[in-house]
Amino acid sequence: MDQDFKSELSQMEHRLTEMEEKIDGIDSKLTQVIDAILGNRLTKAGGFMHDIEVLKEKIVTLEKKQEKDDEFKKKLTWGVGLIVSIGLIIQYILNVYSNFK
Repeated sequence: MDQDFKSELSQMEHRLTEMEEKIDGIDSKLTQVIDAILGNRLTKAGGFMHDIEVLKEKIVTLEKKQEKDDEFKKKLTWGVGLIVSIGLIIQYILNVYSNFK
């Protein structure tokens, strides 16, 4: 009976040790996942969240550049249109003046 009790206690101790090792393994894997997502301040690893923030900043910068390019295209189009219009008006006036003489 005493031997059975010691054997059972030894088995329980072994199972407890296995469970502790598994929990430690899960904890370390969870820590790795959290570091990958949120980043690790000690190792200066950014993680996915940092990458997303960087991408957001780059998108905002690209949107601003695109907006400036669109404004430039509008100004260029209006400028060319204005020059062509002035040229056509001058040509019309010269034609009218030539016909008037």
